[in-house]
Amino acid sequence: MKKVLCLIYPNFSPYEITALTSTLALSFDVTIDYVASDHSIVVSEDGLPCQPTKTLDQIRIEEYSCVILPGMVNIGPALQDEKLISFLRDLGGQDVLIAAISSAPLLLAKAGLLKDTKFTGGIWQNFFDYFEFLPRENFQPKVLVQDKQIITAIGFAHQEFARKVILGLGLAENTDNYFKEQNEYSEEDLIFTLSDEEFDQVKRSIENIL
Repeated sequence: MKKVLCLIYPNFSPYEITALTSTLALSFDVTIDYVASDHSIVVSEDGLPCQPTKTLDQIRIEEYSCVILPGMVNIGPALQDEKLISFLRDLGGQDVLIAAISSAPLLLAKAGLLKDTKFTGGIWQNFFDYFEFLPRENFQPKVLVQDKQIITAIGFAHQEFARKVILGLGLAENTDNYFKEQNEYSEEDLIFTLSDEEFDQVKRSIENIL
């Protein structure tokens, strides 16, 4: 399949997207480009310095099947990044899945992508009166919402978000093999065994390092 584009910006939240990005990369061999407005180091909300692999002006959107937007603890810098907002605005009408979690739907709203789209997110209700671009009438108080090509989710629902995106990309018909979240677990759920072939691969990878 095509590549996946993950936008990063100051204060972005890694944990909200890593269930998705690691599964895409490790289970489906999907190439992920981590893209920012420029080549500067981007520092996440927990202080992790990240080097973008590409900049927005290097992107040809037809090479991508999905654009992922993590939430952020401080929304100011990303909301004020006109290069980022312009890039998002240009996604309107493109054949690409857009997946935004936590506070990231605010960026979609500022770009005008939620005018006719139902959405959710980790958005303070106060923001609906504060930001004129944020359409209160389209907000859904749900954990996860998909409307057309846009998937949005509350930040704590990062595994549900990952499941929905993987299904939306047509990579799997069932995602239970990749995500095991439950309230309770049996002993059998916590015992893992590789096939002989899989274990041989693991041993070879270890031997190549030692």
